[in-house]
Amino acid sequence: MRTSSIAAIIVAIIVVLGVVQVVRPVAPTTVATAIPSSPKISGTTPPMPWPRGVQADAEVTGIGAWPEQGPSSPIPIGSLAKMMTADLVLKAHPLTVGQNGPNLTVTPQDAAIYQQDSSSHQSVMYVKSGEKLSEFLLLEGLLVPSGNNIATMLGNWIGGNTAHFAQEMNATAKSLGLHHTYYHGPVGLDPATVSTAADQMRLATIMMQNPIFREISAMPQLSVPGQTPLDYNYNNLIGHHGVIGVKTGSTTQSGGCVVLAKNFRVGTHTYTAYSSVIGVNHVNQIQAALNDAYPLLNAAGKAIGSHTVISQGETVGAIKVPWQSSIPLVTAKSAKFIGWAGLHYSLHLTTHVPKGNTLAAGTVVGSLTAKLGTQTVTVPVKTAANLNPPSIPYRLTR
Repeated sequence: MRTSSIAAIIVAIIVVLGVVQVVRPVAPTTVATAIPSSPKISGTTPPMPWPRGVQADAEVTGIGAWPEQGPSSPIPIGSLAKMMTADLVLKAHPLTVGQNGPNLTVTPQDAAIYQQDSSSHQSVMYVKSGEKLSEFLLLEGLLVPSGNNIATMLGNWIGGNTAHFAQEMNATAKSLGLHHTYYHGPVGLDPATVSTAADQMRLATIMMQNPIFREISAMPQLSVPGQTPLDYNYNNLIGHHGVIGVKTGSTTQSGGCVVLAKNFRVGTHTYTAYSSVIGVNHVNQIQAALNDAYPLLNAAGKAIGSHTVISQGETVGAIKVPWQSSIPLVTAKSAKFIGWAGLHYSLHLTTHVPKGNTLAAGTVVGSLTAKLGTQTVTVPVKTAANLNPPSIPYRLTR
């Protein structure tokens, strides 16, 4: 074969190989994320006036909670148990605002329990045999003067007897995620009724979603027909300083226990802050617990503010191709949350890079979603540089 023919064949082979190399598909684009795994609101976490040596917790609904402070084991909670008693009553016989519900006739047994509880200096609401009391009035007697006799009366009404009612209380506690709570009965006097500050605060936030419970828990006093003087709420902060609930409790074994609630306004939105303190040992147990819980409540409410969690132009990922430098992916907008410095939130990057090897800078190729409590914000994510097609030299030499 002539040399010229061989050369022609070689050239032809080179051309064919070159064409094949040029048209052979290039490696697909890939996306790498660049967001923190556990982001938190920047800044210095505001100090909280945690009481020493007792269980305490605080949260702002829809935003988040602080870690529970102090001892973490379940301990007696006294009349905080009556929040769950009220829950089961309202589930069995729901009320709407303005309704009084069915009437219950006070039995001789109910009257005897009142006399017995009163003689042993328990918290009670006066009842007499034969009188008819509405469900709403009985709930007032349960929650405002914290009537132990009313708790027993309601427990017998709903559960048939207090033992069966306690079983229902514990089943409900489990369903609500109160994993450190156990109820011995509807009253809370028995030290076998135990819980934690975090569990009781969680229950309070659930109960305050019920408008009837919310209405009654905000009552500083009530007047029972035919009875003087007035029955006052053991929570003397109700009706003062913006406090709108929730419940107190105390026994020799439990010490002072309290869950408080107060509304705070940030911009155009209103948020409810809660604080809970249990196990306060003091001569005046309830007042000491209130003295611990109220500063905590105020601090929780004042901690909340508007914070930027996504900044415009923030790099959150990159498109990677082998023929040029990575193309940064940046946020197209900024976004804010209501919260406090140090509070953790979540970030999730979603991308949908279109097929092909060319993208202009500024092309929206996904979104970044941030979540905190009930708050969710989503901003577009765009390319910060051009994605150019692979060059001929790259295709030939790859």
